[in-house]
Amino acid sequence: MNKIFNFLILLFIPIIFIDTPIAHAQKSDADFEKEFNKFETEINKGSVNDPLEKYNRKVFEFNETVDKYFFEKIARNYRKTIPKPTRSSIRNFLTNLTLPVSAFNSFAQGKPENGFATISSFLINSTLGIGGLFNIAKVKGIKYESEDFGQTLGYYGLESNIFLILPFIGPNNLRDLSGGIVDRLVDPLSFNSFEIGGSSDFIEAKYRIANNVGGVIDTREELLDIIDIVRKDSFDTYATIRSAYLQRRLAEIEK
Repeated sequence: MNKIFNFLILLFIPIIFIDTPIAHAQKSDADFEKEFNKFETEINKGSVNDPLEKYNRKVFEFNETVDKYFFEKIARNYRKTIPKPTRSSIRNFLTNLTLPVSAFNSFAQGKPENGFATISSFLINSTLGIGGLFNIAKVKGIKYESEDFGQTLGYYGLESNIFLILPFIGPNNLRDLSGGIVDRLVDPLSFNSFEIGGSSDFIEAKYRIANNVGGVIDTREELLDIIDIVRKDSFDTYATIRSAYLQRRLAEIEK
């Protein structure tokens, strides 16, 4: 088992620092089609600050190549070999781990109701939901909106600034990149978190690696269908992905 674990560390070491927000529910093909059409019609909505487009497109092509020959294959094998109920439980578990940081950002934005709903979901799912494997809070009607520090900065008026495509990570901007760093600093599951009690071993490295690797695989599996649609139907995949990212982030800040 140790040899297998060490192999997985070497295999996934380029992506263990990726910040991957986890969605709260599976989307149907119809939902994906609807979202894609919405993104396509909103490409020209608002201003797009992309002075690094030439550089971004080169990185985008690099990411596409890595994805097609590595991440996509892993995600498809994951979907093929792991039953959907098990994948849902894994997604619930990974989502539950993000809730304390999400609650922190809700309170930082002056949204106590959402913050308490997020904390309640975390406590209920961590106990009655067996560590978050089951979303008992949702069954009980507790709803919340996920928040991150990039959204917090946007809530207080900080503009997104320059659009970026980062190697392995993908679409980003200066505001959200800075926000992601703060989220990792306050997240004990992150490799960049503050040392607690003078020790960086509050949570063992192997568990933090497993969390990051699991999050990347889960997110890529969730996006399989919509990325297939974008690659198939979009005239300019880069422009569509850029629009999708900017529109989603704007919607998350304005909600």
